[in-house]
Amino acid sequence: MRLRLLAAFFICTLLGVFAAEFSCDFSAGGWDPADWINVKSPRWPHKGLWQQEEDHIRNQVPADASEQEMLNKRAGETYSSMLWKEKLRGCKRINISCELSFDHRMAPLLVIAPDYGTDAESYPEYRQHWEVVLYDKGLNVWHHSYSDGKPSWYKAAAILCDFPAKERIDLQVNINLAGKVPMLEVRAQGKNLSYAELQLPKDFYVGLTGCEGINRFYNFKVRYQ
Repeated sequence: MRLRLLAAFFICTLLGVFAAEFSCDFSAGGWDPADWINVKSPRWPHKGLWQQEEDHIRNQVPADASEQEMLNKRAGETYSSMLWKEKLRGCKRINISCELSFDHRMAPLLVIAPDYGTDAESYPEYRQHWEVVLYDKGLNVWHHSYSDGKPSWYKAAAILCDFPAKERIDLQVNINLAGKVPMLEVRAQGKNLSYAELQLPKDFYVGLTGCEGINRFYNFKVRYQ
């Protein structure tokens, strides 16, 4: 029996089968907010929350703002973000998946955050983190840093391609920490982006953000081994 169990373990490892999973359906009554930590951006004072709809949640946005204003001068009022409360520690391979959509141009995204801090009111606030962003013209990965009380960011990777508004899209992020360098692979509608993220640590939280317009999230899953 022991030999069979060991053999099954090694086969699962070789095939990349994930050993554990957290999944969440964002329909009304289908998820528990206690599983999540709401986190604000250090760029704005806004503490964005989520609006529950029948089969999804969406970021709260100002009712009097136009779609163009939400992309620009009122973007800070559209930012809602949360992290799954369990920190992933010492994993070799991680898959994050989420069905999402956007109304205008952008920008639903998945978050990887080694940790988070707090603002002057002790509200959770991002420090270093990565954003895997889907928008109408492609996929981006942004690396955000925080030093001396000031946030900064740069685009770490990107591909240009077209994604349709108001359509459910499955966004996948595969993280491989088993090799010499951490590798990130992003997939959506047959489009792939892959690169080595040398600064990615071994332990981190994962989550999602809606910003720069109305973004809808239908589910969320993280599988890891």
